[in-house]
Amino acid sequence: MAQTPPQTPATTADDAAPEVPPPPPTDVELAVERFPGAVVPAWRFADGIPTVRVAPEHICDAITWLRHRPEGGRRYDMLVDVSGSHWPDRDDPFEVTYLLHALEDSHRIRLKVAVGGDSPAVPSLTSVWALANWPEREIYDMYGVEFTGHPDLRRIITPNDWEGHPLRKDFPLGEEPVEFQRP
Repeated sequence: MAQTPPQTPATTADDAAPEVPPPPPTDVELAVERFPGAVVPAWRFADGIPTVRVAPEHICDAITWLRHRPEGGRRYDMLVDVSGSHWPDRDDPFEVTYLLHALEDSHRIRLKVAVGGDSPAVPSLTSVWALANWPEREIYDMYGVEFTGHPDLRRIITPNDWEGHPLRKDFPLGEEPVEFQRP
């Protein structure tokens, strides 16, 4: 004997489910609204971590805001990493990347700052996170990006008399010019 599914009465417009409000803005959207010049880069990463590019003069405020969130919301209470990179073909070729982690729900956000010029500089985060001390020194040593307000900005890997910054893509290896462009 086969069972038949129970009949459900037809629904009317009065029985329709109430409208669901839109989701609250994401941390990325809030950061873009809050900090002038903040943008979401056009490219996406395979790791899926939300990314915001922030103007150098706003990086300390942005990271302090994400850490403390006085108005409520997710608090990113761990600085996971500070790293540097060099993109010689860009207008602002030096990039400093900050990776933050929220312990309450294991959510992450990435903030990037791009700088250029003969003496690239970014404000130091050591007043917000003491953990930023050595990574900032490493970026200074390897790329030549200065961190204004850093309590002890000096070389950490190369000898004090070393000339240049070895992770810059224009740094000669073995006294031979190196081509870093692909055909």
